[in-house]
Amino acid sequence: MLLVSCTSDKKKGKTVGKVQSAPYELLVVADKEWLKTETGQKLVEVVEAPIGGLPQRESNFRVTYINPHAFNGTFKVYANILFVDVARKYTEPKMTLEKDLYAKPQVVEGLYAPTNEEFVKLLEEHQKDILRKFNENEFARERRLLEKNYNGAVLAQVRKQFGVSVKVPLDVDDMKVGEDFLWASASKKDFQQNVCVYALPLSETYSFEDMRDSVMKVNIPGDRDDRWMETDRRTVNVDDITRKDLVVVRGLWDMRNDAMGGPFVSYVYADTVRNRFLVVEGFVFAPDKKKRPIMRQLEAALQTVTFEDGK
Repeated sequence: MLLVSCTSDKKKGKTVGKVQSAPYELLVVADKEWLKTETGQKLVEVVEAPIGGLPQRESNFRVTYINPHAFNGTFKVYANILFVDVARKYTEPKMTLEKDLYAKPQVVEGLYAPTNEEFVKLLEEHQKDILRKFNENEFARERRLLEKNYNGAVLAQVRKQFGVSVKVPLDVDDMKVGEDFLWASASKKDFQQNVCVYALPLSETYSFEDMRDSVMKVNIPGDRDDRWMETDRRTVNVDDITRKDLVVVRGLWDMRNDAMGGPFVSYVYADTVRNRFLVVEGFVFAPDKKKRPIMRQLEAALQTVTFEDGK
Protein backbone atom coordinates (compact mmCIF):
# COMPACT_ATOMS: atom_id res chain seq x y z
CA MET A 1 0.00 0.00 0.00
CA LEU A 2 2.83 2.37 0.80
CA LEU A 3 4.46 1.70 -2.57
CA VAL A 4 1.22 2.27 -4.45
CA SER A 5 0.59 5.57 -2.65
CA CYS A 6 4.04 6.94 -3.42
CA THR A 7 4.41 9.76 -5.92
CA SER A 8 7.49 11.30 -7.44
CA ASP A 9 8.55 14.72 -6.19
CA LYS A 10 10.90 15.71 -9.00
CA LYS A 11 11.58 19.13 -7.56
CA LYS A 12 13.19 17.62 -4.48
CA GLY A 13 14.50 14.57 -6.27
CA LYS A 14 12.84 12.03 -4.02
CA THR A 15 9.79 9.82 -3.69
CA VAL A 16 7.12 11.07 -1.30
CA GLY A 17 4.13 9.03 -0.09
CA LYS A 18 0.78 10.16 1.25
CA VAL A 19 0.31 10.90 4.94
CA GLN A 20 -1.40 7.98 6.69
CA SER A 21 -1.61 9.04 10.33
CA ALA A 22 -4.93 9.78 11.99
CA PRO A 23 -5.99 13.40 12.54
CA TYR A 24 -4.37 15.22 15.47
CA GLU A 25 -1.51 12.79 15.94
CA LEU A 26 1.99 14.06 16.68
CA LEU A 27 5.16 11.96 16.53
CA VAL A 28 8.04 13.07 18.77
CA VAL A 29 11.41 11.52 17.93
CA ALA A 30 13.66 11.88 20.98
CA ASP A 31 15.69 9.82 23.41
CA LYS A 32 13.13 8.34 25.82
CA GLU A 33 15.56 8.37 28.75
CA TRP A 34 16.21 12.07 28.14
CA LEU A 35 12.46 12.68 28.10
CA LYS A 36 12.33 11.52 31.73
CA THR A 37 14.74 14.26 32.81
CA GLU A 38 13.64 17.67 34.08
CA THR A 39 14.44 19.22 30.68
CA GLY A 40 12.66 16.46 28.80
CA GLN A 41 9.55 16.94 30.93
CA LYS A 42 9.49 20.63 29.98
CA LEU A 43 9.22 19.52 26.35
CA VAL A 44 6.44 17.06 27.23
CA GLU A 45 4.48 19.88 28.91
CA VAL A 46 4.68 21.95 25.72
CA VAL A 47 3.69 19.24 23.22
CA GLU A 48 0.90 17.93 25.46
CA ALA A 49 -0.46 21.41 26.22
CA PRO A 50 -4.26 21.62 26.45
CA ILE A 51 -6.46 23.39 23.92
CA GLY A 52 -7.90 26.66 25.13
CA GLY A 53 -11.62 27.23 25.44
CA LEU A 54 -12.73 23.67 26.25
CA PRO A 55 -14.63 22.67 29.40
CA GLN A 56 -12.23 19.86 30.25
CA ARG A 57 -8.53 19.31 29.61
CA GLU A 58 -7.85 17.97 26.11
CA SER A 59 -4.43 18.17 24.50
CA ASN A 60 -3.89 19.59 21.02
CA PHE A 61 -2.53 16.21 19.84
CA ARG A 62 -2.32 12.57 20.74
CA VAL A 63 1.45 12.31 21.13
CA THR A 64 3.56 9.24 20.35
CA TYR A 65 7.19 9.17 21.54
CA ILE A 66 9.85 6.99 19.88
CA ASN A 67 13.63 6.68 20.08
CA PRO A 68 15.55 7.99 17.05
CA HIS A 69 16.71 4.48 16.02
CA ALA A 70 13.06 3.40 15.76
CA PHE A 71 12.21 6.04 13.16
CA ASN A 72 11.48 4.06 10.00
CA GLY A 73 9.04 3.86 7.11
CA THR A 74 6.03 3.23 9.32
CA PHE A 75 6.58 6.45 11.25
CA LYS A 76 7.63 8.53 8.24
CA VAL A 77 4.02 8.77 7.06
CA TYR A 78 2.91 10.78 10.11
CA ALA A 79 1.51 14.18 9.20
CA ASN A 80 3.26 15.90 12.12
CA ILE A 81 6.77 15.01 13.23
CA LEU A 82 9.01 16.69 15.80
CA PHE A 83 12.70 15.75 16.08
CA VAL A 84 14.45 16.65 19.35
CA ASP A 85 18.15 16.25 20.11
CA VAL A 86 20.50 17.70 22.72
CA ALA A 87 24.16 17.00 21.93
CA ARG A 88 27.54 18.74 21.85
CA LYS A 89 27.74 18.33 18.08
CA TYR A 90 25.45 21.36 17.71
CA THR A 91 27.25 24.69 17.83
CA GLU A 92 24.10 26.64 18.72
CA PRO A 93 20.43 26.04 19.53
CA LYS A 94 18.10 26.08 16.55
CA MET A 95 14.57 25.29 15.42
CA THR A 96 14.03 23.93 11.91
CA LEU A 97 10.92 23.56 9.76
CA GLU A 98 10.41 21.47 6.61
CA LYS A 99 7.30 20.47 4.70
CA ASP A 100 6.53 17.23 2.86
CA LEU A 101 9.89 15.71 3.77
CA TYR A 102 8.71 12.09 3.84
CA ALA A 103 5.00 12.32 2.95
CA LYS A 104 2.32 14.79 1.87
CA PRO A 105 0.92 16.95 3.41
CA GLN A 106 3.45 16.90 6.25
CA VAL A 107 5.13 19.28 8.70
CA VAL A 108 8.51 18.27 10.15
CA GLU A 109 10.06 20.39 12.90
CA GLY A 110 13.37 20.05 14.69
CA LEU A 111 14.60 21.35 18.05
CA TYR A 112 18.36 21.05 18.53
CA ALA A 113 20.73 22.39 21.20
CA PRO A 114 24.22 21.62 22.52
CA THR A 115 23.16 21.63 26.21
CA ASN A 116 20.03 21.23 28.29
CA GLU A 117 20.30 24.83 29.48
CA GLU A 118 20.32 26.12 25.91
CA PHE A 119 17.49 23.76 24.99
CA VAL A 120 15.30 25.25 27.72
CA LYS A 121 15.95 28.74 26.37
CA LEU A 122 15.11 27.54 22.85
CA LEU A 123 11.91 25.95 24.14
CA GLU A 124 10.85 29.13 25.93
CA GLU A 125 11.60 31.26 22.88
CA HIS A 126 9.55 29.11 20.49
CA GLN A 127 6.92 27.71 22.85
CA LYS A 128 4.00 29.27 20.94
CA ASP A 129 5.43 28.35 17.55
CA ILE A 130 6.06 24.64 18.10
CA LEU A 131 2.43 23.51 17.90
CA ARG A 132 1.26 26.36 15.65
CA LYS A 133 2.45 24.81 12.36
CA PHE A 134 1.18 21.37 13.33
CA ASN A 135 -2.24 22.83 14.11
CA GLU A 136 -2.27 24.73 10.82
CA ASN A 137 -1.51 21.47 9.03
CA GLU A 138 -4.48 19.77 10.70
CA PHE A 139 -6.83 22.66 9.95
CA ALA A 140 -5.76 22.49 6.31
CA ARG A 141 -6.63 18.80 6.30
CA GLU A 142 -10.10 19.57 7.69
CA ARG A 143 -10.66 22.31 5.09
CA ARG A 144 -9.75 19.94 2.26
CA LEU A 145 -12.42 17.53 3.51
CA LEU A 146 -14.95 20.36 3.68
CA GLU A 147 -14.19 21.31 0.09
CA LYS A 148 -15.67 17.94 -0.91
CA ASN A 149 -18.43 17.64 1.70
CA TYR A 150 -20.20 20.84 2.72
CA ASN A 151 -23.79 21.93 3.06
CA GLY A 152 -24.82 23.78 -0.08
CA ALA A 153 -28.10 25.10 1.35
CA VAL A 154 -26.34 26.81 4.24
CA LEU A 155 -23.73 28.23 1.87
CA ALA A 156 -26.49 29.70 -0.33
CA GLN A 157 -28.36 31.23 2.62
CA VAL A 158 -25.23 32.84 4.09
CA ARG A 159 -24.39 34.30 0.68
CA LYS A 160 -27.90 35.70 0.36
CA GLN A 161 -28.00 37.26 3.82
CA PHE A 162 -24.43 38.38 4.38
CA GLY A 163 -22.58 38.37 1.06
CA VAL A 164 -20.00 35.85 2.26
CA SER A 165 -19.36 32.15 1.71
CA VAL A 166 -18.76 29.58 4.43
CA LYS A 167 -18.55 25.81 4.01
CA VAL A 168 -20.03 24.03 7.01
CA PRO A 169 -20.17 20.25 7.57
CA LEU A 170 -22.80 18.41 5.55
CA ASP A 171 -24.75 17.40 8.68
CA VAL A 172 -25.17 21.03 9.78
CA ASP A 173 -28.41 21.36 7.86
CA ASP A 174 -31.18 22.66 10.15
CA MET A 175 -31.46 26.45 9.69
CA LYS A 176 -33.14 29.23 11.64
CA VAL A 177 -33.10 32.65 9.95
CA GLY A 178 -33.46 35.90 11.91
CA GLU A 179 -32.74 39.58 11.39
CA ASP A 180 -29.06 39.79 10.41
CA PHE A 181 -28.74 36.34 11.98
CA LEU A 182 -28.47 32.73 10.85
CA TRP A 183 -28.26 29.61 13.01
CA ALA A 184 -27.47 26.25 11.39
CA SER A 185 -27.29 23.12 13.52
CA ALA A 186 -26.82 19.37 13.32
CA SER A 187 -28.93 17.57 15.90
CA LYS A 188 -29.39 14.16 14.30
CA LYS A 189 -26.35 12.74 16.11
CA ASP A 190 -25.80 12.17 19.82
CA PHE A 191 -24.08 15.58 19.93
CA GLN A 192 -24.89 18.93 18.36
CA GLN A 193 -22.66 21.08 16.14
CA ASN A 194 -23.80 24.63 15.46
CA VAL A 195 -22.73 27.53 13.24
CA CYS A 196 -24.05 31.08 13.69
CA VAL A 197 -23.51 34.07 11.42
CA TYR A 198 -24.62 37.53 12.50
CA ALA A 199 -23.89 41.20 11.87
CA LEU A 200 -23.97 44.35 14.02
CA PRO A 201 -23.20 48.00 13.18
CA LEU A 202 -19.51 48.81 13.18
CA SER A 203 -20.19 52.36 14.35
CA GLU A 204 -21.28 51.18 17.80
CA THR A 205 -18.91 50.18 20.60
CA TYR A 206 -19.35 46.78 22.26
CA SER A 207 -17.51 44.44 24.51
CA PHE A 208 -17.43 41.04 22.84
CA GLU A 209 -19.47 39.50 25.66
CA ASP A 210 -22.17 42.18 25.47
CA MET A 211 -22.31 41.90 21.67
CA ARG A 212 -22.64 38.12 21.73
CA ASP A 213 -25.12 37.96 24.59
CA SER A 214 -27.43 40.59 23.08
CA VAL A 215 -27.68 38.54 19.87
CA MET A 216 -28.00 35.11 21.49
CA LYS A 217 -30.66 36.19 23.98
CA VAL A 218 -32.95 37.14 21.10
CA ASN A 219 -32.12 34.35 18.67
CA ILE A 220 -31.34 31.30 20.82
CA PRO A 221 -33.88 31.28 23.65
CA GLY A 222 -34.54 28.32 25.94
CA ASP A 223 -37.77 26.49 26.60
CA ARG A 224 -38.82 29.06 29.23
CA ASP A 225 -38.83 32.85 29.28
CA ASP A 226 -36.03 32.95 31.87
CA ARG A 227 -33.69 30.76 29.76
CA TRP A 228 -31.40 31.84 26.92
CA MET A 229 -27.86 31.32 25.71
CA GLU A 230 -25.21 33.46 27.41
CA THR A 231 -21.42 33.72 27.55
CA ASP A 232 -19.45 32.48 30.55
CA ARG A 233 -17.44 35.68 30.89
CA ARG A 234 -14.82 34.08 33.13
CA THR A 235 -13.64 31.87 30.27
CA VAL A 236 -13.37 34.32 27.35
CA ASN A 237 -9.93 34.41 25.72
CA VAL A 238 -8.69 36.22 22.59
CA ASP A 239 -6.16 34.50 20.30
CA ASP A 240 -2.84 36.15 19.60
CA ILE A 241 -3.01 36.79 15.84
CA THR A 242 -1.60 39.56 13.64
CA ARG A 243 -4.58 40.40 11.41
CA LYS A 244 -6.07 43.84 12.08
CA ASP A 245 -9.49 43.03 10.62
CA LEU A 246 -10.07 39.79 12.54
CA VAL A 247 -10.33 38.78 16.19
CA VAL A 248 -10.63 35.12 17.24
CA VAL A 249 -12.37 34.57 20.58
CA ARG A 250 -12.79 31.32 22.53
CA GLY A 251 -14.72 30.44 25.62
CA LEU A 252 -17.67 28.61 27.12
CA TRP A 253 -21.41 29.22 26.77
CA ASP A 254 -24.31 28.11 28.93
CA MET A 255 -28.09 28.35 29.05
CA ARG A 256 -29.18 30.67 31.85
CA ASN A 257 -31.13 28.79 34.53
CA ASP A 258 -30.42 25.47 32.78
CA ALA A 259 -27.71 22.79 32.83
CA MET A 260 -26.76 23.03 29.14
CA GLY A 261 -23.39 24.41 28.03
CA GLY A 262 -20.23 23.84 26.03
CA PRO A 263 -17.38 25.52 24.12
CA PHE A 264 -17.54 28.11 21.34
CA VAL A 265 -15.11 29.86 18.99
CA SER A 266 -15.96 33.12 17.23
CA TYR A 267 -14.29 34.76 14.24
CA VAL A 268 -15.15 38.49 14.46
CA TYR A 269 -14.48 40.58 11.34
CA ALA A 270 -14.29 44.38 11.35
CA ASP A 271 -15.94 44.77 7.95
CA THR A 272 -15.21 48.43 7.23
CA VAL A 273 -16.43 48.15 3.62
CA ARG A 274 -19.99 47.43 4.82
CA ASN A 275 -19.72 49.25 8.17
CA ARG A 276 -20.45 46.16 10.26
CA PHE A 277 -19.03 43.60 12.61
CA LEU A 278 -19.51 40.20 10.99
CA VAL A 279 -19.34 37.26 13.39
CA VAL A 280 -19.04 33.64 12.29
CA GLU A 281 -19.20 31.29 15.25
CA GLY A 282 -19.15 27.59 15.99
CA PHE A 283 -20.38 26.04 19.21
CA VAL A 284 -21.18 22.51 20.35
CA PHE A 285 -23.33 20.72 22.87
CA ALA A 286 -21.74 17.32 23.41
CA PRO A 287 -22.03 16.12 27.00
CA ASP A 288 -19.70 13.27 27.98
CA LYS A 289 -17.79 13.51 24.68
CA LYS A 290 -14.34 14.69 23.70
CA LYS A 291 -14.72 18.13 22.16
CA ARG A 292 -11.44 18.46 20.23
CA PRO A 293 -12.38 16.76 16.93
CA ILE A 294 -15.86 18.28 16.62
CA MET A 295 -14.69 21.77 17.62
CA ARG A 296 -11.71 21.59 15.26
CA GLN A 297 -14.00 20.61 12.38
CA LEU A 298 -16.22 23.60 13.13
CA GLU A 299 -13.29 25.99 13.39
CA ALA A 300 -11.95 24.74 10.05
CA ALA A 301 -15.37 25.62 8.62
CA LEU A 302 -15.06 29.15 10.02
CA GLN A 303 -11.72 29.44 8.24
CA THR A 304 -13.41 28.89 4.86
CA VAL A 305 -15.13 32.30 5.07
CA THR A 306 -14.62 34.41 1.92
CA PHE A 307 -16.23 37.71 1.03
CA GLU A 308 -18.05 37.35 -2.28
CA ASP A 309 -16.71 40.60 -3.76
CA GLY A 310 -13.20 39.92 -2.47
CA LYS A 311 -13.27 42.93 -0.13
